[in-house]
Parts: sequence; structure tokens; C-alpha cells
Amino acid sequence: MESTEQTNTANKIISFHFTGKASEYFKIWIVNGLLTVLTLGIYSAWAKVRTNRYMYGNIYLDNEPFAYTAMPVNILKGRLLALGFFVVYSLSGQYSNILNIILTLSLLPIIPWVIVNSLRFRGKYTLYRNIPFIFKGDYLDAFKYFILIYIWVPLTLGIIIPYIYFKQKEYIINNIYFGTLPVKYKGQASTFYIAFIAATIIALLSAGAVLGIAAAFGFSGFLELLKKNIANTASIDVTLIAAISVIYVLLIISFFIGSAFYKIFILNNVISGIYCGQSQLSCSMDYVKYISIFLTNAFAILFSLGLAIPWARIRYNKYFYSSISISLQNNLDDITSMDEKDIKSFAEELGGFLDLDIGF
Repeated sequence: MESTEQTNTANKIISFHFTGKASEYFKIWIVNGLLTVLTLGIYSAWAKVRTNRYMYGNIYLDNEPFAYTAMPVNILKGRLLALGFFVVYSLSGQYSNILNIILTLSLLPIIPWVIVNSLRFRGKYTLYRNIPFIFKGDYLDAFKYFILIYIWVPLTLGIIIPYIYFKQKEYIINNIYFGTLPVKYKGQASTFYIAFIAATIIALLSAGAVLGIAAAFGFSGFLELLKKNIANTASIDVTLIAAISVIYVLLIISFFIGSAFYKIFILNNVISGIYCGQSQLSCSMDYVKYISIFLTNAFAILFSLGLAIPWARIRYNKYFYSSISISLQNNLDDITSMDEKDIKSFAEELGGFLDLDIGF
């Protein structure tokens, strides 16, 4: 495996590479799905480990792969505990409103705990050169940035939201260590405001263009058709349904164009603001290329009835990791591992059940 290197007087630029193949991952994916169904979900823990080991093991930096070392049995234990909590919470409203309220309120202090311990679990079992990533964030700061700070949202009419996202990224990244080497984020809150404002403008302009094109092709006639069908609900015109569907899909795509800009802008700027010791990461994902990959992946998955999912994921990973490089100024041989106590998987699995977006 070769890496792209550019030697300078002060550093060398090393690119990440993803070497996974769609045919290899498809076999893992299809077997994982079948065994998970046949074992009523029990195999899902092994499926997660197999998938992560394949994905991590195909991420290369300087000819060295990453590794995922969590054990399936430990994940299964955490998943069963998380499932038990989720089932009790889901059913509590049917038996006791008071219990449901108590469990709902209990999620507020639980969420920061889930975030901290999920990041600790992921870091401990993610290795590069046999050195794990350690997360040292504490609970009180997590509570402040993921719960308490939202008090300001109504008081600022939502203006503070981009700043909240900035502080959450800063909290997570600034508490990561690669062995004994600290990871720091040197980005600015203005990045999140620029991304939010630009994405909103792009989405609105795209939606306006869709409605403008619809108007140019007889939108007034479409409205008349809509009025007639409303007046005569017994007779629904297929043309009307088709027209509504097309406009609806185009509006969804227009808002996706805005959200895609936000994602790419944030990814490029956040990753490029990360320093591991003196070494700086860089990300250069292209907006148009990302949209092209996303839309073709989406259509491939749709028309293959989901069978193209492995191909789509491998394709995206290849592009994503090829966009990231690091300006290496630290001697990797000088970095040593840091002791970390065993981390249970309960928080990681509960975060999955609660659909928490944990990471950067």
C-alpha cells in the first residue's frame, strides 16, 4: 500500500487511503443481515464488530492501517441493557404517566453520560499503530454543552444554535488524545454561522428555482387542476398526483443541496482545524463531487432495492478518506500508549437507541 507523500523542509504531507472493496464488503453485509434475522438480533453485536473491523482495517495512513478491537460479547451485553431501558421507556407511558415523565426527565442527565462514555468506548477500541485514542472529557462539561446551553436557544431566538454546535465540536475534539499526544481544535465559531447562513440561502434559492420552473411550465394550470380535484374529491387526476410528486421531490432535493453545502463546509473546516500535537489535519472535499456521489448512491440503492448499500458505502468512504491528509510534524515512534480502564459498551449502544449524533 503506497501513500502520497510530499517532502518539505519542515514536514511531510501524508494522505489517508481507504482500500475496501464493494465485493468484499457485500459478503460481510449480506451474511450479517441474514444471521441477525435468523438469531432474532443477537448476532447484531458480531455484525457490528465484523463491519467495523473491516472498515477500520482498510483505512491507511503512512502504510499503517487502523484497527477496531472491541469484543462482540461485550457489545451484546451493552446492547441488551440498552434495549431493556428503551423498552421500559417506550412502554412506560401506557402504564404510568408519572413513570414516563420520570424516565423522560432522567434522560437529561443521562445524555451527557452517554456521550462521554460512548466517546471513551470508541476511542479505547480504535487503534492506530497499536495506540488507542483516549477521550478525557468530563461529565460536567458535557452537561453544560449538550444540555444546559440549550436554555439560551429561546432567549436568543435561535441565533445561538451555530455557536452551540461549535462548542460541542470543540469540547469533543479538545478532549481526545492519541496515546499521550493531545488533539486540539483551533477552529472558529464564525465557521458555523457562515455555513448555516450560506446553506439556508442556497436551499431557499434552489427551492425558488424549482417553483419558478414550475411556474414557467404552467404552474397556474396546475393550481386550477388542484382546485378542481379538491372540489371533486371523488375524481383524483393521476396527472395531479404526478405533478405534486415531482414538485415535492424537487423541493426535497433543493433543501438537500443546502444541507449538503453545510455538511461539506463544516467537515472541511472542522477537520482542517484539528491538530494532533504539532501535526495538522486537512480536508478538501468538493461540494459538487459530494452531491454527485450522494445522488448516484441514493438512486443506486433505490433501484437495487437496497442491494447497492455496500457499494455506495465503499464508494463514499474511498472519496471521503482520499480528501483527508495530515501535515506530519511529530515523530510517530515517540508516541506512547496511555493506560485506560475498561469501558463498558452500554453507553455506546444506548446512544444508538436514542439516535444521538455522537462524533465529529
